[in-house]
Amino acid sequence: MSKLNLNEIIGKRLKQIRAERGLSLDKLAQITEVSKPMLGQIERGESNPTVSTLWKIANGLKVPFTTFIEEETPFIQIVSRQEVEPLIEEKGVVQVYPLFPKEYQKPFEIFSLILQPGCHHESDPHAYGVEEYILVEKGKMEIGVVEEKFSICTGEGIRFSAHYKHRYINKGVEDAIATMIIFYAI
Repeated sequence: MSKLNLNEIIGKRLKQIRAERGLSLDKLAQITEVSKPMLGQIERGESNPTVSTLWKIANGLKVPFTTFIEEETPFIQIVSRQEVEPLIEEKGVVQVYPLFPKEYQKPFEIFSLILQPGCHHESDPHAYGVEEYILVEKGKMEIGVVEEKFSICTGEGIRFSAHYKHRYINKGVEDAIATMIIFYAI
């Protein structure tokens, strides 16, 4: 990596972090004790910051020093339902595939849900503030929340407060397949 390229990487990362945090150059200068003109030059890739300057910026932003010198690569994860071990309920008529389980500081998890024909599954209420999003990929589901019933077909979705008792029913003759997102209020 060339010196010019490294300066551009440092500047781009600094500008990105500042934007993500909603900081002005003035505020960034205040918390890092690096002058506003110097920060502007670094962001534009016009300055070759010293190690001590980068340390001041990293400490002020409370990020690792290497944040500015490592090229960012996108995090990518591919998941296949066929390779995920399902959670089985109701003697196998309900299969829940945890595609993206809840991770620390992520307020959601994503499942693939398969209900065999004739399935009727009751779910206990979740914690207050939890929401479920159901997107039907194939078939038809009846979703019940408290005493209300909603018929959701292929290509349709529903969102509801999941801190109430709710149920999933497949009255059809084929499997009903849906993607379920559970959102946890933080």
